[in-house]
Formats: sequence, C-alpha cells, structure tokens
Amino acid sequence: MTELTEQEKHLLDQGYLSNQKIAKLAKLYKKSNLFPISMTTNLFGKDRSNNIKDLIIDYERKNPVGMESNVKAWTSVYKTHLLTDIFSNYLNLILQHSQNLYNKSFSTKEVLEVEEFWVAHYRKGNFTVNHDHGNLLDEFLISGCYYAYVDDNASPIIFDGQKSVYPKSDSLILFSPYTKHEVPPTDGERIVMSFNIIGTSPYS
Repeated sequence: MTELTEQEKHLLDQGYLSNQKIAKLAKLYKKSNLFPISMTTNLFGKDRSNNIKDLIIDYERKNPVGMESNVKAWTSVYKTHLLTDIFSNYLNLILQHSQNLYNKSFSTKEVLEVEEFWVAHYRKGNFTVNHDHGNLLDEFLISGCYYAYVDDNASPIIFDGQKSVYPKSDSLILFSPYTKHEVPPTDGERIVMSFNIIGTSPYS
C-alpha cells in the first residue's frame, strides 16, 4: 500500500476511512502534489477585471464582517459561490481554464467543479499566514487565486521552496492544494478571488 502521511494515518486510526479508501486517496494526493504552479496573465482583459474588482468591493460593502481564516484581511466565506451568483460567469471561465490545464498536465479527461470559493480585499498591513489547502477528506485537486486588482507595491505570494511570485492585475495563479504558501504584510492593495477545485470522479 502507498506510504501513508500522518494525516492519512490519523483518519485511518479514527475510523473515518477504510484501507481501500486510504490507498485511493494516497494516489490522489501524490497526483495533486505534482500539479505545477502556473500563472496566466491578461486572463479577462482590463474592462472585465475592473468589473470583478468592483463586484468584490460591492460585495464587501454589503457583507462587512469577514471570515476568520489564514488570510488576515477582509474575506468572504468559503461557500460564497453558493450565496451569490454575481461571480458565476467569471468563475465558470476560470474552472474551464483550470480543467483544461489539469487534463493536459495529466493526460486525462477529468471533469472538475468548484468546491470552495471566496473573495478577499487586502489593505496596507494585511497578510496571509503560511498554510496549504490540503485536506484528504475534501479531495481538492487544484487551488488558485485570480487577482482582479493588485497595486504595484503589493506583496507577492510566496510558495515554499519557490521564488516569490508578484501577480499583476488580471492574472490567475493555479497550484497544488498541498503547496504551502503565504503573503507577507502588504503595502499595496490586493483584490482577489480564491478557490479550491475537486474532481467529479468517485474515489470511494
């Protein structure tokens, strides 16, 4: 059987998962962990990226109490896509782009869907602590961030073992859910859509 991570051992010991399920999830983990960090610039064009920026600012205005999370800035809840459809058209385009890249990377025909989606607005001094999105029970395949607006003096996103990535407005970054990342305290504004994507093929 594939060597188990500490998380897998815990889930097995607690009776959450069977040996067969653990083996399948271990393969999923190994595959997801190989997903490369990629950045696409000028994804939607200036007009649409500005529209997304305005949608996020308006959503924040209507929902001023943010979620407590690893992001130490205003952040909507992880199921924002189930609470509003104002981002749906853009999110569907991002999902299709992500699915195409995933299937090309692994020579497969997986159908993907968004499991978690949230938006964030960083101001001066805001930051994100080092973390990853890896959770075997959620079975995430891809994590990502779309940057609707980024000031020139905004902080980068830093992936463990990688060079700092300085996204520009209208850029999309995709990465493995198991890749740790952080954002140092920023001087400039960052307005972001973030998400976790799963596959629809059963793993049970």
